[in-house]
Amino acid sequence: MTSHIFYEVVNSTAWITIDRPERKNALRLAEFDALADSFERFEADRSASVMVLTGSGKNFSTGADLSDIEPYRSNLVEHLKALHRSAQALSDITKPTIAAINGIAVGAGLNLALGCDLALAAESAMVSEIFIDRGLTLDFGGSALLVQRIGLPKAKELAFFGTRLQGRTLAESGLVNLVVPDSDLRSVTEEWARSLSERSPHALAATKKLLNQVAEPVADAIAREIAAQAQVAHSALDSPELARYRRG
Repeated sequence: MTSHIFYEVVNSTAWITIDRPERKNALRLAEFDALADSFERFEADRSASVMVLTGSGKNFSTGADLSDIEPYRSNLVEHLKALHRSAQALSDITKPTIAAINGIAVGAGLNLALGCDLALAAESAMVSEIFIDRGLTLDFGGSALLVQRIGLPKAKELAFFGTRLQGRTLAESGLVNLVVPDSDLRSVTEEWARSLSERSPHALAATKKLLNQVAEPVADAIAREIAAQAQVAHSALDSPELARYRRG
């Protein structure tokens, strides 16, 4: 199976691109594995001091490709653990990471973006913790990342209602650091990455570690999420709500 994750270093910045536009950059197990490999590659890559995660076309990522789940129904917990390897690999990175949200980012796609240290979004970007609409619950560390970014009451609002945020409402939400015109997203991302690359890598790594130690470990959230997702997923897999997403 061909991977649709691309890794390229430009001017000390590792650009990791999810490139499966025909499925709105939805991720199969192969893509999650490739993402984890790419995150680990960046961590070890001495030529890259900053990482940017983005998507191709008009979408960042619509999360897990639900049409890929059926074969794993009988061993769902192990499947979920495999999927979450990429979330843990992202969390383990010691260097600065930036999400460039160029379009739709929902479910695990949004939580991959939130797992980056910084998040920039195009004005046309739309984000949602869409799990509730699929009869599922948060995963990819979202239960921790949401609370860290916007606090418990607002995190519950987005998770309970699957609220869609775009444009002004996204800019005001606190989920992302900055919303910019679509045409400026690449240049602003490059400028942030360049600025970070000019700073002391040792100081940045130490600062990131200090700040992350104040927050709940993403690994703890992931472990709880796997158990919760497995609990609700068996019934959700047979629901009409989830069936329409699985058809794409």
